[in-house]
Amino acid sequence: MMSLRHPRQIVVAVCVLLASGASCSLVDERSERRVTDAGFWFEPVTFDSPKFGEPVTPQEIETIASIARSELAAAFAGLDIAFSERRNTRYHVRVVQELRDLRFRRDVWIAGESRAVSGFGGQGAVSFSFLASGAVAYAPDGASRALMVEAIGNGIGRSAVHEFAHQLLPTLAIHDSTDVQSYEYASATRREQYFGEMRWDLAWAPLQLRLGTLTR
Repeated sequence: MMSLRHPRQIVVAVCVLLASGASCSLVDERSERRVTDAGFWFEPVTFDSPKFGEPVTPQEIETIASIARSELAAAFAGLDIAFSERRNTRYHVRVVQELRDLRFRRDVWIAGESRAVSGFGGQGAVSFSFLASGAVAYAPDGASRALMVEAIGNGIGRSAVHEFAHQLLPTLAIHDSTDVQSYEYASATRREQYFGEMRWDLAWAPLQLRLGTLTR
Protein backbone atom coordinates (compact mmCIF):
# COMPACT_ATOMS: atom_id res chain seq x y z
CA MET A 1 0.00 0.00 0.00
CA MET A 2 1.24 3.52 -0.82
CA SER A 3 2.23 5.54 2.23
CA LEU A 4 0.83 9.13 2.31
CA ARG A 5 2.83 11.27 4.70
CA HIS A 6 1.95 14.79 3.48
CA PRO A 7 -1.48 16.46 3.16
CA ARG A 8 -0.67 17.46 -0.42
CA GLN A 9 -0.08 13.79 -1.31
CA ILE A 10 -3.51 13.00 0.08
CA VAL A 11 -5.11 15.70 -2.05
CA VAL A 12 -3.35 14.38 -5.16
CA ALA A 13 -4.52 10.86 -4.42
CA VAL A 14 -8.12 12.00 -3.96
CA CYS A 15 -7.93 13.92 -7.24
CA VAL A 16 -6.76 10.78 -9.04
CA LEU A 17 -9.60 8.76 -7.57
CA LEU A 18 -12.17 11.37 -8.62
CA ALA A 19 -10.69 12.05 -12.04
CA SER A 20 -13.31 9.99 -13.86
CA GLY A 21 -16.25 12.06 -12.63
CA ALA A 22 -15.07 15.40 -11.24
CA SER A 23 -12.36 18.01 -11.55
CA CYS A 24 -9.97 18.87 -8.75
CA SER A 25 -7.97 22.02 -8.19
CA LEU A 26 -4.84 22.19 -6.10
CA VAL A 27 -4.13 25.49 -4.41
CA ASP A 28 -1.02 26.17 -2.42
CA GLU A 29 -2.25 28.40 0.40
CA ARG A 30 1.19 29.86 0.80
CA SER A 31 1.08 31.28 -2.71
CA GLU A 32 -2.58 32.34 -2.67
CA ARG A 33 -2.94 36.13 -2.55
CA ARG A 34 -5.61 37.42 -0.20
CA VAL A 35 -7.94 40.26 -1.11
CA THR A 36 -7.06 43.50 0.67
CA ASP A 37 -10.07 44.95 2.49
CA ALA A 38 -10.36 48.72 2.81
CA GLY A 39 -12.96 50.81 4.61
CA PHE A 40 -14.35 54.14 3.43
CA TRP A 41 -17.18 55.99 5.12
CA PHE A 42 -18.61 59.43 5.91
CA GLU A 43 -18.90 60.91 9.37
CA PRO A 44 -21.67 63.52 9.89
CA VAL A 45 -20.72 66.58 7.81
CA THR A 46 -22.21 69.91 6.75
CA PHE A 47 -21.35 72.61 4.22
CA ASP A 48 -22.66 75.88 2.85
CA SER A 49 -21.23 78.87 1.04
CA PRO A 50 -22.60 81.92 -0.81
CA LYS A 51 -21.75 80.39 -4.19
CA PHE A 52 -23.18 76.99 -3.29
CA GLY A 53 -26.32 78.42 -1.73
CA GLU A 54 -28.35 76.59 0.90
CA PRO A 55 -26.60 74.05 3.17
CA VAL A 56 -25.89 70.69 1.60
CA THR A 57 -28.85 68.34 2.02
CA PRO A 58 -28.84 64.69 3.20
CA GLN A 59 -29.77 63.61 -0.32
CA GLU A 60 -26.82 65.55 -1.74
CA ILE A 61 -24.53 63.94 0.83
CA GLU A 62 -25.68 60.55 -0.44
CA THR A 63 -24.96 61.62 -4.02
CA ILE A 64 -21.52 62.92 -3.03
CA ALA A 65 -20.74 59.67 -1.21
CA SER A 66 -21.83 57.60 -4.21
CA ILE A 67 -19.64 59.64 -6.57
CA ALA A 68 -16.67 59.36 -4.19
CA ARG A 69 -17.06 55.59 -3.95
CA SER A 70 -17.25 55.37 -7.74
CA GLU A 71 -14.01 57.34 -7.98
CA LEU A 72 -12.34 54.89 -5.60
CA ALA A 73 -13.62 51.89 -7.56
CA ALA A 74 -12.45 53.35 -10.86
CA ALA A 75 -9.00 54.26 -9.53
CA PHE A 76 -8.30 50.78 -8.17
CA ALA A 77 -10.11 48.84 -10.90
CA GLY A 78 -8.30 45.63 -11.78
CA LEU A 79 -6.46 45.40 -8.45
CA ASP A 80 -7.22 42.88 -5.71
CA ILE A 81 -8.72 45.30 -3.20
CA ALA A 82 -12.31 45.51 -1.95
CA PHE A 83 -13.89 48.68 -0.56
CA SER A 84 -16.76 48.75 1.92
CA GLU A 85 -18.10 50.85 4.80
CA ARG A 86 -16.71 48.42 7.37
CA ARG A 87 -14.79 50.17 10.13
CA ASN A 88 -12.58 47.30 11.25
CA THR A 89 -10.48 46.91 8.10
CA ARG A 90 -6.69 47.10 8.13
CA TYR A 91 -6.85 50.13 5.85
CA HIS A 92 -9.47 52.85 6.07
CA VAL A 93 -10.22 56.46 5.22
CA ARG A 94 -12.93 58.50 6.93
CA VAL A 95 -14.59 61.62 5.56
CA VAL A 96 -14.67 64.10 8.44
CA GLN A 97 -15.80 67.70 8.79
CA GLU A 98 -12.31 69.22 8.81
CA LEU A 99 -8.64 68.47 9.42
CA ARG A 100 -5.90 70.64 10.84
CA ASP A 101 -2.16 70.10 10.43
CA LEU A 102 -1.01 69.64 14.03
CA ARG A 103 2.60 70.33 13.10
CA PHE A 104 1.80 74.05 13.12
CA ARG A 105 0.80 76.19 16.08
CA ARG A 106 -1.46 78.28 13.87
CA ASP A 107 -4.51 76.84 12.14
CA VAL A 108 -3.49 75.19 8.86
CA TRP A 109 -6.34 73.29 7.26
CA ILE A 110 -5.51 70.31 5.06
CA ALA A 111 -7.32 68.07 2.56
CA GLY A 112 -6.26 64.74 4.03
CA GLU A 113 -3.84 62.79 6.17
CA SER A 114 -2.80 59.18 6.74
CA ARG A 115 -0.67 57.09 9.04
CA ALA A 116 0.58 53.66 8.06
CA VAL A 117 3.09 50.96 8.97
CA SER A 118 4.27 48.50 6.32
CA GLY A 119 2.71 45.10 6.87
CA PHE A 120 0.31 46.27 9.58
CA GLY A 121 -2.15 48.63 7.87
CA GLY A 122 -3.07 52.27 7.88
CA GLN A 123 -5.72 54.81 8.76
CA GLY A 124 -6.55 58.22 7.36
CA ALA A 125 -9.14 60.90 6.84
CA VAL A 126 -10.12 63.56 4.31
CA SER A 127 -11.73 66.91 5.01
CA PHE A 128 -15.24 67.52 3.70
CA SER A 129 -15.01 71.28 4.33
CA PHE A 130 -11.67 71.69 2.57
CA LEU A 131 -12.65 69.68 -0.50
CA ALA A 132 -16.18 71.04 -0.78
CA SER A 133 -14.79 74.57 -0.60
CA GLY A 134 -12.25 73.74 -3.29
CA ALA A 135 -14.86 72.22 -5.58
CA VAL A 136 -17.07 75.30 -5.31
CA ALA A 137 -14.12 77.67 -5.75
CA TYR A 138 -12.91 75.94 -8.93
CA ALA A 139 -16.40 75.56 -10.39
CA PRO A 140 -16.92 77.86 -13.40
CA ASP A 141 -19.07 80.93 -13.00
CA GLY A 142 -22.72 80.06 -13.37
CA ALA A 143 -22.14 76.38 -12.56
CA SER A 144 -25.26 74.55 -11.46
CA ARG A 145 -25.57 73.22 -7.93
CA ALA A 146 -25.67 69.70 -9.37
CA LEU A 147 -22.32 70.26 -11.07
CA MET A 148 -20.80 71.50 -7.81
CA VAL A 149 -22.18 68.48 -5.94
CA GLU A 150 -20.55 66.22 -8.52
CA ALA A 151 -17.27 68.12 -8.17
CA ILE A 152 -17.35 67.70 -4.39
CA GLY A 153 -17.79 63.94 -4.84
CA ASN A 154 -14.89 63.85 -7.29
CA GLY A 155 -12.66 65.83 -4.96
CA ILE A 156 -13.39 63.67 -1.94
CA GLY A 157 -13.00 60.42 -3.87
CA ARG A 158 -9.70 61.48 -5.41
CA SER A 159 -8.36 62.63 -2.07
CA ALA A 160 -9.34 59.25 -0.58
CA VAL A 161 -7.50 57.49 -3.43
CA HIS A 162 -4.42 59.58 -2.59
CA GLU A 163 -4.61 58.64 1.10
CA PHE A 164 -5.05 54.93 0.36
CA ALA A 165 -1.97 55.12 -1.86
CA HIS A 166 -0.03 56.52 1.12
CA GLN A 167 -1.27 53.69 3.33
CA LEU A 168 -0.63 50.89 0.86
CA LEU A 169 2.77 52.23 -0.22
CA PRO A 170 4.05 53.99 2.92
CA THR A 171 7.66 54.10 1.78
CA LEU A 172 6.98 55.43 -1.72
CA ALA A 173 7.39 59.19 -2.20
CA ILE A 174 4.20 59.61 -4.22
CA HIS A 175 4.40 63.41 -3.90
CA ASP A 176 7.34 63.30 -6.29
CA SER A 177 4.80 63.21 -9.12
CA THR A 178 4.71 66.37 -11.19
CA ASP A 179 1.62 65.30 -13.14
CA VAL A 180 -1.14 67.68 -12.07
CA GLN A 181 -3.77 65.21 -13.35
CA SER A 182 -2.46 62.35 -11.22
CA TYR A 183 -3.80 60.92 -7.99
CA GLU A 184 -0.31 61.21 -6.51
CA TYR A 185 0.05 64.98 -6.99
CA ALA A 186 0.85 66.67 -3.68
CA SER A 187 -1.78 69.42 -3.63
CA ALA A 188 -5.57 69.38 -3.73
CA THR A 189 -5.68 73.09 -4.51
CA ARG A 190 -6.05 72.60 -8.27
CA ARG A 191 -8.91 72.41 -10.71
CA GLU A 192 -7.95 68.85 -11.72
CA GLN A 193 -8.84 67.62 -8.23
CA TYR A 194 -12.50 68.26 -9.02
CA PHE A 195 -12.99 68.45 -12.79
CA GLY A 196 -11.81 66.37 -15.75
CA GLU A 197 -10.17 62.97 -15.81
CA MET A 198 -7.67 61.69 -13.27
CA ARG A 199 -4.95 59.06 -13.75
CA TRP A 200 -2.16 57.24 -11.93
CA ASP A 201 1.46 58.24 -12.35
CA LEU A 202 4.34 56.63 -10.46
CA ALA A 203 2.29 54.59 -7.94
CA TRP A 204 0.45 52.33 -10.39
CA ALA A 205 3.19 49.73 -10.95
CA PRO A 206 4.00 49.47 -7.21
CA LEU A 207 0.28 49.10 -6.45
CA GLN A 208 0.04 46.22 -8.92
CA LEU A 209 2.93 44.50 -7.15
CA ARG A 210 1.52 45.27 -3.72
CA LEU A 211 -2.09 44.24 -4.33
CA GLY A 212 -1.96 41.91 -7.32
CA THR A 213 -4.46 41.84 -10.14
CA LEU A 214 -8.12 40.99 -9.68
CA THR A 215 -8.67 37.24 -9.51
CA ARG A 216 -12.25 36.89 -8.28
